[in-house]
Amino acid sequence: MERLATVEGHIATAPRVHYVQHHFEVPAGTEHLRVTLEFHKKQLCQLFLSVFSPEGYRGTRMKPGDFGDINLALEMSEPWASPGALPGRITPGTWRAQIDIERSDEPVDYRLTVETDAVELPTQRFEPARENGRVGAGWYRGELHAHSHHSDGAGSVAEVVAAARQYSLDFLSLTDHFTHAGWAELESLSGADLTVMKSLELTGHSGHANLQGLEGWIDTFVDPCNATGRTINDVADETHAQDGLFCVNHPFSLNLGWRYYDFDWGKCDLLEVYHHLTGANNSAQLGLWDQLLNLGYRITGVGAIDSHHPHRGQHRLGQVLTYVYADSLSPEGIKAGLKRGRVYVSLGPTLAFEVRSGGRQAQMGEVLDSSDAVELQVRLQDIDYPSRLVIMKNGLHFRNFELPASSKTPLELSVTDDAPGTGYYRLELYARGTQASFEAGRDWAQTLLLSNPIFVALPQA
Repeated sequence: MERLATVEGHIATAPRVHYVQHHFEVPAGTEHLRVTLEFHKKQLCQLFLSVFSPEGYRGTRMKPGDFGDINLALEMSEPWASPGALPGRITPGTWRAQIDIERSDEPVDYRLTVETDAVELPTQRFEPARENGRVGAGWYRGELHAHSHHSDGAGSVAEVVAAARQYSLDFLSLTDHFTHAGWAELESLSGADLTVMKSLELTGHSGHANLQGLEGWIDTFVDPCNATGRTINDVADETHAQDGLFCVNHPFSLNLGWRYYDFDWGKCDLLEVYHHLTGANNSAQLGLWDQLLNLGYRITGVGAIDSHHPHRGQHRLGQVLTYVYADSLSPEGIKAGLKRGRVYVSLGPTLAFEVRSGGRQAQMGEVLDSSDAVELQVRLQDIDYPSRLVIMKNGLHFRNFELPASSKTPLELSVTDDAPGTGYYRLELYARGTQASFEAGRDWAQTLLLSNPIFVALPQA
């Protein structure tokens, strides 16, 4: 084992710097590289290690939930790489190790080491599967926020994909923090029954966002004092340049919530309006969504497990599903369906929802031009509990209905609005407790379904 560099440093409590950079030289002929960051964590100290070669990004390692002696290691060679890292040639020249200081509530000493040796490593090759979904329009359901062991997830990519099939998902988006190290294996595991999307989670110091359906890695290090001067809006633009979708994640999750105050909401395609891990913050997320919709932004609401273990507790896949009507089960089809907004979030029930007027109709995500009365047509099925359906108009309560449990028989409702004006309608469905009162009508903990809006506009003169 040959050591190429050793650096010792100190992180102060609540440091003002966001990233610490250390450069090191890699000689020609190096075939295997190991970069290690070591520190001791007692309370809350979130340090992440990323490595860049002269040619670009080579991986990130993080263990945000661990305490005690923390060892973050990235190993790479031509045929093989450790979790979070990318295999490939070890290019000679100046490399860079970046320490991302997400947060530190305690002073910490760290040691960064760079080593090389001549160990023989296994070959790690993945070939894309023959099929990544299938043709045919229809409703498809899946998960848009899941992690593997390449970031802070507990399961391998293969385990996450197997769980997606076990829980009957049609699509799966792998959104590891920072790294795309799992993409090659992900694409090797798709099939006619399951389409997979290559995605990243931007894990910034002022919020998180999923970059959905990418073709290549995007630099997500956008906080002040970064190496490039890029901003959150630049990341959204680069996502769109790859025909991807920008999704703001869990916007009210306190220190992990959205605080990029200069973000242009016109660049936002998706918003997590239901997040399985954020509790009562879901109510605030619905409020934010309504505010943005009323300002004229066409943002599709989606759901998320944010799975870090495909089979355990609240992280288990399949508990919350985003339903998308798409022209095909493919990354392109799912992205187009999400963008159109014929989408709903469900913890069980299924939905058909349209608005009619004068012989015309509109589905979720569409606009119905009408100066006359409009009729809302709602069809619900697979309701396992006595429930309350709430119809929202322009972010305010319009009507509500008490519904019986009806697992097999569809429930159909028709509601007329004689003075629709310009705005939108959307639906919320909640399980009704035995002692439910009027005030408990929109309890986030009882959420069963959230629709996307149908817009109504007065005809242009």
